[in-house]
Amino acid sequence: MLVLALVLILAVVAYFLVTTLVDLYPFNNVRDAKREEQRTEVAINAPVMALPAVLLGLGKVLHLPVLGYAAGTLAALSVAGGLILWWMPYLAGRTAPWATAGAGVTWAELHARTYARTVTVLPRIGDRPRPNLEHMILHTLMLAAAVCTFAAV
Repeated sequence: MLVLALVLILAVVAYFLVTTLVDLYPFNNVRDAKREEQRTEVAINAPVMALPAVLLGLGKVLHLPVLGYAAGTLAALSVAGGLILWWMPYLAGRTAPWATAGAGVTWAELHARTYARTVTVLPRIGDRPRPNLEHMILHTLMLAAAVCTFAAV
């Protein structure tokens, strides 16, 4: 289970980096994201997404299960943040206050510019931003990684 958890965590990081930096339109829409937005997203999220692998590995090597639990907790918090960012506006019509912190735009504006024309399989709910397929896959991988991380501990 440890190997699976580590592979999933690293798959999350790799998937995130590719979909944030490589134009795979219409799967993603990197071409309409500002370079500064991409840099900020990678600088903040990639280390947070990778840290559970480090903690889980150290926990195993040092025989400190607390590090594994910290890895699982961080992975669970990351997936919760992603779900709140993407699913709360869609399902509840509310945007997380930190959704576009420092970007100078609203979540609806950012979504309309960078995600609205990507592959989306969910039905519309009024004019609410919908999670796109790219992020639905990311959130599924993140959830699987969190569950496997706890199972590995």
